[in-house]
Amino acid sequence: MKHRKGVRRGAGVFVTGTDTGVGKTVVTAALALALKRLGRSVGVMKPIETGITLSRVERSDAARLRAVIESEETLSAICPYQFEQPVAPLAAAQAERRTIDLRVIRQVYRLLINRYDYLVLEGIGGVRVPIAPKADVMDLIGSLKLPVVVVGRAGLGGINHALLVIDALRRRRIPLIALVLNRTGPVRSATMRFQEKTTVEALRKQAGLPVLGPLAYEPGLARGFRRSVARLAKMSAMTALARLVTSSVR
Repeated sequence: MKHRKGVRRGAGVFVTGTDTGVGKTVVTAALALALKRLGRSVGVMKPIETGITLSRVERSDAARLRAVIESEETLSAICPYQFEQPVAPLAAAQAERRTIDLRVIRQVYRLLINRYDYLVLEGIGGVRVPIAPKADVMDLIGSLKLPVVVVGRAGLGGINHALLVIDALRRRRIPLIALVLNRTGPVRSATMRFQEKTTVEALRKQAGLPVLGPLAYEPGLARGFRRSVARLAKMSAMTALARLVTSSVR
């Protein structure tokens, strides 16, 4: 595969969240697909995943990311560390008497990054989730030296969580690309619409970085992940995010 003029080979971006269940996987997948639609070669990686049993491997986040972009990489390359217990990575690893080694993740990352124009990585939980006795997700991001996209909730509670994560990343001097606000459920009342509106307005004033969204709520996400991601990838917010990524890592 030839290097495309104007694109720095081996550009990576890390997608993290303000919490578990805010939509990191769907944003990672939609961003990867949006980058592909810009004519780029794109790889994905989910370095660590918990709650994965033999019967759930094909429904894992890593497997869904792989399927969305039709990747030819093995699942073990996309996700070097999978654990059965649905708990924080450190606890899941300890339950299996295993250790998550950041050096292993870096080695796999380096192998993948040279194969694509862009490699989109999805984190696990939030930035302070422990992955080793003396390391958390933020240490992993710093180790890989990647810029970050933060995914947060569009509704009530979204302001505090998003600002805390952004502040923590800035204190570590980790570059930030954008904050993507996601609807994690339907907006069913005037009160909920007002909560979302004021959350978005406050974050656009206070975050100090581009705030995109809210992304549309996809009720059929669990059953039709690829269809839902394909719709989201066409949204103006995801197109804008893809262009922010391409401009920020040149």
